[in-house]
Amino acid sequence: MQFEHPELLYALFLLIIPILVHLFKLRRFQKEDFTNVKFLKRVVQQTRKSSQLKKFLVLFSRMFLLGFLILAFAKPYFPAEPGGSTKNLIIYLDNSCSMQLKNQDDELLEIARNGLLENLDVTSEYCLVTNDAFYTKKSGNELKGILQEIKYTSKQLDLKSVLLKTQQLREIDSSNLLLISDFQKVFLSQKEIDVPYKSISSIKLTPESTRNLKIDSLYLVNSKAGILDIEVLLSGITKKDGLIISMYDGSQLLSRKTINAKNTNISTIFSIPSQTIPNGKVVIDDEGLKYDNIVYFSISEQPPINVLAISDEDSNFLQRLYTKPEFNLKISEANKIEYTDIQQASLIILNEVSELSVANLNNIKQRSDKGSSVLFIPNSKKNGTELIRFSEKFQLGFKPEWTEGEKLITTINFDHPLLENVFQKEIQNFEYPRVDGYFINISGNSILNFQTNDPFFISKSNTYIFTAPLNQQISNFQNSPLIVPILYQIGLQSLPPAQLYYQTSELEEISIPAKIEQDHVLHLTGVNLDFIPQQQRFVDRVSISVGSENLDAGNYEIKSQDKIISNLSFNEPRKESELEYLDPEIFLIPNHESIAEYFSEVKAGNESSSLWKWFIIFAIIFLAIEMLLLKLLK
Repeated sequence: MQFEHPELLYALFLLIIPILVHLFKLRRFQKEDFTNVKFLKRVVQQTRKSSQLKKFLVLFSRMFLLGFLILAFAKPYFPAEPGGSTKNLIIYLDNSCSMQLKNQDDELLEIARNGLLENLDVTSEYCLVTNDAFYTKKSGNELKGILQEIKYTSKQLDLKSVLLKTQQLREIDSSNLLLISDFQKVFLSQKEIDVPYKSISSIKLTPESTRNLKIDSLYLVNSKAGILDIEVLLSGITKKDGLIISMYDGSQLLSRKTINAKNTNISTIFSIPSQTIPNGKVVIDDEGLKYDNIVYFSISEQPPINVLAISDEDSNFLQRLYTKPEFNLKISEANKIEYTDIQQASLIILNEVSELSVANLNNIKQRSDKGSSVLFIPNSKKNGTELIRFSEKFQLGFKPEWTEGEKLITTINFDHPLLENVFQKEIQNFEYPRVDGYFINISGNSILNFQTNDPFFISKSNTYIFTAPLNQQISNFQNSPLIVPILYQIGLQSLPPAQLYYQTSELEEISIPAKIEQDHVLHLTGVNLDFIPQQQRFVDRVSISVGSENLDAGNYEIKSQDKIISNLSFNEPRKESELEYLDPEIFLIPNHESIAEYFSEVKAGNESSSLWKWFIIFAIIFLAIEMLLLKLLK
């Protein structure tokens, strides 16, 4: 028990006054003689005993009367129990995308926001932790303003991270921690964790329904002449019989489909005219989580593919195939190669080169290691010296030998990635090209074979090799219809299309095919955003690092001096769509049904038990007892 005015307790010393009044005889008694002395002695003895009892009873009643009055004016109370205060309260508010699910027509985050706005004490100070921010020492009014600005984020803190972020405040100010979340399983990254449950409370927000369908990913599965095939993968659970999937470029509708969404894994392909799509997005009309109902993507204008042909023979067939605007072909003799041409080339063709210097061969290997494709066509020299040097430098592991004799090219490997989706059907009977000799003892991923199953054209990684020269003295392959799709596909795949999109939470190093001035830099711009990412300049491209910034999902532009160089798209990761939940009781944390209930319990615990009214009542009771003693007890 404590007192609001403990200085008044000094008045208890006044209790000595009734003691002095009762213990000292302040009146003198006169003696009177009576005839019957024996009787009178007995009466005097009885009167003195009753008077003594009455005196002590009145003394005690007056002492209690004064004592309770003094204690009442000192205002005694029982203080609130420790740990039940909203002062120094740290609130963790889960604003991850899973809080978009609804309960009674309101999103979980909105329920939490409204509950806090209604119950925060404007006279108290709070700390607020969200998945993407930390606010310390904010008044109730300041925190209300912050709460109204909180948005969803793809980031998700786990319990260990929340405890580490708040550990210092909890130790210095003895603060209590309130966890407000839907408690997905990702919130518990470690099975064993030391939770100080005595100073932590939780409020679990539960959605009415966990049915949700999400767009997992998009893939460019085929890029044929004039047509783009984009596959959309979906997963989850929905009640819809007909699901509408729409593809847009900005506000322009490109295509729309209605599909059966009863399966847990769904895929569909959009075939659209080949074009640049700077602001692409795919949207579904699912009623579950909102953030995973849309995927942003972009397809930028493809720059011309740089092709370097190093040739000592006739290269007219290459000039007829690699034409503008798709390709930028440069033909050079073996002894006149420029270093910058090698560094800028996406495809390097060694067409029947008689002799290549060691330096140039090393430069070509370095460029190949960076992703450029290399096509080797052997020369007519039957010793195969250059092919052997090429095999050793590229570590292909074969020792070629020349063999004479006419052979027909009869077999096409339609399953090879180079020829995938090139032919509408597998051709069995066609005009077989021929060669008058070729190199044997060559192994690799065969694309075209002779009738003897020896390879005529093979690939190893990004390296392609013909086992026979293509000049018309030895082969008629230049006149075959096969040469067009073969060489054309090699050129197209030497510079694969840019990635459709990236994730906001991952650090990405993105290569932008662009040549910019020495004093210029690339800007990443979006809605209300313009910043300069980390970047590294190369001869034919600029590598930028993106991801450490807090990017929102959406479409962005890469600019240099206000000129659009390329388009990029970012999407939030889909881990929040895994709707599996924890029970907070596994942490031994007391859980409350609602925010209002928590603050009501804390408020009730904060209210001290005032006792002054009871002491007034006791004082009145002893006043009545004293009056009765004086009136009734003789």
